[in-house]
Amino acid sequence: MAFATPGTPDDPLISLSYLTDIFRPRVSSDIERAGQDLTQEFDARIADLEERFQASQGSSASPGPADAFAVVTLRNGQSLTCSVGVEIMLRIGTANGFGAAPALVNYTTGTTLSSGSALTINNMYLVTIEGNGIRATADTVRVLVRGSYTIT
Repeated sequence: MAFATPGTPDDPLISLSYLTDIFRPRVSSDIERAGQDLTQEFDARIADLEERFQASQGSSASPGPADAFAVVTLRNGQSLTCSVGVEIMLRIGTANGFGAAPALVNYTTGTTLSSGSALTINNMYLVTIEGNGIRATADTVRVLVRGSYTIT
């Protein structure tokens, strides 16, 4: 032991202060950065798939089966007018609900949305009154829609 040199591969020496002050923050930072990179990559892939799906639809009418979600792109000022039971999830952009009160039911939070109020991204909304829907308030708005709707 008298001839061993601490801190070499044969006799590693790590202090608690090094672990808590240097090593742990570096590892935490690397993990956070990797998570952010993966999230950005995932969001980009989803947006690309949504665009490709919308392009393949080529129609502003309702999709085929009622149990399938359609990716719908709206431009600022366009409206998505829905039948009762339609489900809507805002993915990109901003939009407001419209129609008779309550305009929409947010069943992610269990609340209602008044006409003119903004939708929350990634919350699922339900149309409970015929003719209610959403109006785009951004240049590009993408929503997932399940059910019968028209775009005006």
